[in-house]
Amino acid sequence: QRQMCIRDRKRKDARNIIDTRWVLKWKWIEEGGKRLKIIRARLTVRGFKDQGKDEVDRYAGTSSRSSQKVVVSEAVCRGWDILSADISKAFLQGVTYEELSQLTGEEIREINFYLPAADIPLLQTVPGFEDFDPQTEVLHCDKPGTGLADAPRAFQVKLSRTLVSKCRMQQSTVDAELCFRHENGRLVVLMTIHVDDLKITGELACVAEVIRELETVFGAMTTKRGEFTNCGVKHVQNAVTEEITLDQVDFLATLRPID
Repeated sequence: QRQMCIRDRKRKDARNIIDTRWVLKWKWIEEGGKRLKIIRARLTVRGFKDQGKDEVDRYAGTSSRSSQKVVVSEAVCRGWDILSADISKAFLQGVTYEELSQLTGEEIREINFYLPAADIPLLQTVPGFEDFDPQTEVLHCDKPGTGLADAPRAFQVKLSRTLVSKCRMQQSTVDAELCFRHENGRLVVLMTIHVDDLKITGELACVAEVIRELETVFGAMTTKRGEFTNCGVKHVQNAVTEEITLDQVDFLATLRPID
């Protein structure tokens, strides 16, 4: 299902117009047994120029260290597999400004931006923008995009709503980013949330169902089992005993000291 994040708007009717820049990130991925270097390019709104940035609620909770430990402990005690899941392009998949307004009662935000001149021909290849005129038009954000202060919050609202309504999960009263699911009084799924990074354990069928429901809303997710890094902590699970070791050796190795 196609989800539009932007639409064109007459420049004369627009306010709070911001410029953009491309942010490039180099990373290595494993594909077909080979290690490939890829470049990810993100078009980022320069959110520090947003006229309303100081007035928006930008809170997006992250799970506590205690909650992270609970998931690991329960996985070992119950003999469950533990895995991490990453939601791709999370900040473009949040609720719209209109939906956010309906949920919170806040005024609908007005965010517009324009592209570097060299990118206009690229935009005009997108269906619906063939006749886009940068002299008289700008692009309007229907939902928060990368670089805007309220993008993490908009995504968190949608993720929480999906977990509760579709995945039948509950949020802990101690930590809202620690979610769980019971069936007939029996714990079957446990999860921590760190923005778009999820750490999940539970009965295999129930975990598979939760992931399937999330993928119907957010698209295919990257999942890793047995050995993965979550929130800077490397998790390694023994395939026989289900024991899990945790360390930050790789994380510390990438830190660059400042003299």
